[in-house]
Amino acid sequence: MSAGSLHAFEHWLLNYRRTWYGSLFSGFLLPVLFIVGLGMAVGGYVDGSSAIGGVDYVAFIAPGLLASTAFQIATGELTWPVFAATRWGSQYKAMQASPLTNDDILNGHLIYALFRSAVSAIAFFGVMAAFGLLYSPLAPLAVLAALLTASASIGAVYAISMTAKNESSLSIVHRFGILPLTLFSAVFFPLDQLPAVVQPLAWVSPVWHGVELARAATLGVAPPWPWPAHLAVLLVWTVAGWYAARYTLNKRLKV
Repeated sequence: MSAGSLHAFEHWLLNYRRTWYGSLFSGFLLPVLFIVGLGMAVGGYVDGSSAIGGVDYVAFIAPGLLASTAFQIATGELTWPVFAATRWGSQYKAMQASPLTNDDILNGHLIYALFRSAVSAIAFFGVMAAFGLLYSPLAPLAVLAALLTASASIGAVYAISMTAKNESSLSIVHRFGILPLTLFSAVFFPLDQLPAVVQPLAWVSPVWHGVELARAATLGVAPPWPWPAHLAVLLVWTVAGWYAARYTLNKRLKV
């Protein structure tokens, strides 16, 4: 990580200082509402079901929500903010006029998205601990799994945001991309409950791999695939996404 990347990260961090209180709901209150409302209330109807492996429903969905929340926070920071930085506010053009390189601009923004994701993941993990939902000494690895989920997703989302023609396109990304990935990546129910024809779509999704690693860590069970295979998919998404983001940024800033 270069010094330039840290300077670019500092720009977004300073901006966050003015708006951090707006993230209190998503970072701290929302996990409580999810666990109480979905995990405990809905869980009363499905607890002990063989469909979720016999574990309490709240224990099943909590690590999935941890990973998916990290994913949503990170990708949310790289949709409209990226679009704005190249259109409305032109922050990227201002950065380009400084000694920062395009890679510095890119890496600084990606690091900031991961920072926001990490804060939310740690807060969610703390809520899980408070509710007694950690059943394994390996449970802290669930936070790492959540960050890997975010890391595997941000590059592709960044590239999409960089090439979006208008802000309406970003709404489509959220409605038909980010939201379905959350719903169909075993966050709320096991993957084998989906039709067999749909399951391969989840296998290539970084969210499913992150969710399963987080769940394995908190419950102390083996993930569906060997953990190196889950990690490999996440790393492939991370590297490919970074190169896609770099390509689109360089192309955009040449205009």
